[in-house]
Amino acid sequence: MVAGVGNNNLKIKTKIMVLKKGSTGSEVEELQKALGIPVDGDFGPQTEAAVKEYQKQNGLVVDGIVGPNTYAKLISEDKSNSNYLWIFDNGHGGIIDGVYQTAGKRSPVWEDGNILYEGEFNRGVVNRLVKLCKENNIDYVNIVDTQQDISLRKRTDAANDIYREQLQNDGKPCIYVSVHANGFSKESAHGWGVYTTVGETKSDKIAQVLYEKAKVEFPNHKMRKDTTDGDADKEANFWVLRKVVMPAILSENFFMTNREESKLLLSEEGRDRIAKIHFQMIEEIEYTEII
Repeated sequence: MVAGVGNNNLKIKTKIMVLKKGSTGSEVEELQKALGIPVDGDFGPQTEAAVKEYQKQNGLVVDGIVGPNTYAKLISEDKSNSNYLWIFDNGHGGIIDGVYQTAGKRSPVWEDGNILYEGEFNRGVVNRLVKLCKENNIDYVNIVDTQQDISLRKRTDAANDIYREQLQNDGKPCIYVSVHANGFSKESAHGWGVYTTVGETKSDKIAQVLYEKAKVEFPNHKMRKDTTDGDADKEANFWVLRKVVMPAILSENFFMTNREESKLLLSEEGRDRIAKIHFQMIEEIEYTEII
């Protein structure tokens, strides 16, 4: 049920994936850090010699040029510098052999014949988050890497086991992010929101960052909030929020039961944008270490 990926911290992002003698800049600095040599951002004779030695030791073509093969080997060995372990929970079940695995949790059948299955949407967003984390060297665990509808208890038990494991290993803090779409009996209900448990907790800070990202990305959509305690998150005693032993948030990404919002959730662009705000939250918290 649980799949984890520890990512690396090498951030060479050149489009053609080539660094060689004469190259300069931040990508060269990252390369020099990975090779354990003095960092000056200048791919000179010392860097070239270090690359050749690395290539020789790893059975690569010894040409002193960091192309796709050398780069792939470097990132496969490099360790993550992520400050947190992000635990993703895609709520409900997916689709197996064309059959949706969760009762309810779907939109009406719209005039064009489309229907949104929440568990499928949740997986679509989390899969995008996984990809973004891989590409940007952020540690994560996809707590439900299956199309089956895993019980809430099994999800939170697995997350808590990972948390305890982290404490015994490197002590890296864990943050739980549960991704959902909202629903209601009336089509008029609409808007985006994020939930934490009742009371003031570390989770409030995470939720506030996500709320701010959503407000910027979706300026023409309603932001559902509760500011009575000074922040924007809504509070509820959802199982996955109160049963994990780490900061946790649950995002309700618009209403699948609202015609226009369901169209957004069914679209690839909409899913990209929703994954984007979650990843922007991750980036900011990784950078600021606010909890």
